[in-house]
Amino acid sequence: MAELHIIGQIKSAKNFQASNLFCKWSFHVGGGWKLIDGSAEGQTQECCDFYTDMPVWDHPVDLHYTTQTLQGSPKLLLQIFCRDDYGRVLFVAYGVSSIPLTPGAHTVTCHTWKPVGDWQDRLRDRFLGVSLQLKSPNALVNTEDRFELLTQTMGSVNIDLHILARNFEKFGCRL
Repeated sequence: MAELHIIGQIKSAKNFQASNLFCKWSFHVGGGWKLIDGSAEGQTQECCDFYTDMPVWDHPVDLHYTTQTLQGSPKLLLQIFCRDDYGRVLFVAYGVSSIPLTPGAHTVTCHTWKPVGDWQDRLRDRFLGVSLQLKSPNALVNTEDRFELLTQTMGSVNIDLHILARNFEKFGCRL
């Protein structure tokens, strides 16, 4: 079996209008991949740097997969939330990023977005903080189920990863 070890951290967020951000994250793979060790999902702490207005999470990630195929390689789904002045937890944005398969150190910038509806939805978002959310965000990582969405660009999340790959060449996978 080929093995892929992902070690790193979800570092920080930038260019978001909201402060006091936190991130729910999950790794998604196809049927040919098996998680041997590590947690495929988690959540960062809530953070806001009042001097730079850039939350720094430095949240660790450590996963170990085995596979016999490159199909369905790991993708990272991010869901960004914030806490408003009234203590409510509000949805901010989604982001999806493919995980590099080449061994070595990688810095990944995951650009985020949120769905935008009609004018009534935009008013609810602006004045009540009620943003549109997908019923199943996991559909975002499946390229076969993508559909048209009207979206608005939000900030980005910086991720540092170290990739260790082993035995991929035995299965005809040249990385």
